[in-house]
Amino acid sequence: MNSTDSTLKAPLAERFVAAFIDFVIVCGLCMFPRVGWLFGLIYHLTRDSLPFLQGQSFGKKLMHLKAVAKPHETTLPPEKSVIRGIVFLIPILNIVDIWHLFSKGERLADKWAETDVLVYKEFDN
Repeated sequence: MNSTDSTLKAPLAERFVAAFIDFVIVCGLCMFPRVGWLFGLIYHLTRDSLPFLQGQSFGKKLMHLKAVAKPHETTLPPEKSVIRGIVFLIPILNIVDIWHLFSKGERLADKWAETDVLVYKEFDN
């Protein structure tokens, strides 16, 4: 992040609202016949590295959050976004991931992909 940005760790409530927005988008994409599931899966796996949204998912963009790569707080490369997405698709592991978020304040997926979710607002100068 550069000096024109304000960042701090994202609150859980805002992360859940952003995740719910993204879940609704995935469900909407899955409604398209035959290929919708594929579009939904692609969005789910790459949502935190979308270049046309400055490396944010639609939910994170609306909630002013951004998943960043540690330690330099740079935009996520697609492979880190995929790691974060795959963890949530694996049964049982997704429950452990959510439990870890509530108990430790960090998703297992964030730990494994070496990422963090921050509040992200660019100042208009």
